[in-house]
Amino acid sequence: MHEEVLASVMANPSVVPTMAIWGWQIAVYLFLGGFTAGLMVFSGWAVLTKREERAPFAATRAPLVAFIALSLGMTTLFLDLSHKINVWRFYTTLHVTSPMSWGSWVLVLVFPALIIAALDGLPVGFPWLAGWLSGLPKVGGLVVVPLLRLCRWLRVPAALLNIGLGMALGIYTGILLSGFNARPFWHSALLGPLFLVSGLSTGAAMMVLASPKAEERHMFGRIDLALIMVESIILGLYLADMLNGDLVQRQAVGFLLGGAGSRVFWLGFVPLGLGVPLLLEAAMWRRTFLIPGALAALMVLSGGFLLRGIVIAGGQETGWVTLQNQFNPALLGQLGAIPSPDPRF
Repeated sequence: MHEEVLASVMANPSVVPTMAIWGWQIAVYLFLGGFTAGLMVFSGWAVLTKREERAPFAATRAPLVAFIALSLGMTTLFLDLSHKINVWRFYTTLHVTSPMSWGSWVLVLVFPALIIAALDGLPVGFPWLAGWLSGLPKVGGLVVVPLLRLCRWLRVPAALLNIGLGMALGIYTGILLSGFNARPFWHSALLGPLFLVSGLSTGAAMMVLASPKAEERHMFGRIDLALIMVESIILGLYLADMLNGDLVQRQAVGFLLGGAGSRVFWLGFVPLGLGVPLLLEAAMWRRTFLIPGALAALMVLSGGFLLRGIVIAGGQETGWVTLQNQFNPALLGQLGAIPSPDPRF
C-alpha cells in the first residue's frame, strides 16, 4: 500500500491560535461591570455633595441596584469559566502586570464598599426592607440595627470608596481587553476611557429611568447628554487611531467599516445608542419629559450592551498574523514522482 500525506501548518491550531470562545456571558459581564461603575460613581457623588434630597435614587437606592447588577455580572463570568473549581486561584497572588489579576482584586474591594453604601441607604431608599431586616428574630436588634448605624457612620468614607473603586472598575473593563496585545482590534489605549464613559452614561441613564423625582431625572439627563458627547468623541478617536495604524490594524477596524460588524455598529449602536438619545436629551435641556426621557435612557442602556458585544466580537474576528495556505500543484507532482522506499529497509 502506497500512501502520501500532505501536511500544512494551517492544520495545527497551535500555530495560528483562535480565540472565538467569548460569547454573551463576557459581553453581559462587561456591560454590568460598567453599569455598576456608573451607579457607584454617581451614588458617591450624590452623598459627598449632599444631594440626597435632589437625587434620592442616586444617594439611597443606586448602591443596592449596583450590588445586584454586579452579582449578576459575576455570575455570567463564572458561567463562562471552563474550570470553575479553580476560580479561587485568582486570589492567591497578585500579578502586577496582569489586568485580569488587578480586576479580580478590584472586584473584591468593590463588594464591601457597595454593601456599606447599600445598607446606609436602606432605611430611606427601601424602608420596608430595612424594617423587615430589623424585625428579624434574634438577629434584627442584635446585628441588623447596629450594622445599619455603623454604615450610616461610614457613609462619607464609603462614598469616597465608591467613587474611586467605581472609576477603577469602569476603566478596568476596557483595559482588560486592551491588554490582549495579540488582538489588534483591542490593542488601543482608548478602550479603557471609552468603556468608562460608556459605563457612566449607562449609570446616568438608570437614574433617568428609575428615579421618581423629576428634578433628579432632569439633572442626570443633562449629565448623560455630556457623557454621550464625550463617548462619541472617544469613539471617533479610536476609529482614527486604528485607521492610522499599520495594515493589520486597518484590516481589524474593517470589522466596523464594511465588515461583519458594520450593520450592528452603524445601524444599531451609533443611531440608537448615541444619536437618538443625544437628540432627545438635547431637546429636553430645559425640561425632561417622562416618556421621551425613559426612551432615551433605554436606548443608552441598550447601546451600552451593544458596544461591548461589538467589541468582543471584533476582537475575536481579527489577529496580527494572517497565513495563506498556498497549494503548489508542481510540488504535488514531484512528490508523486518520488519512488517508494524499499519495504525491506
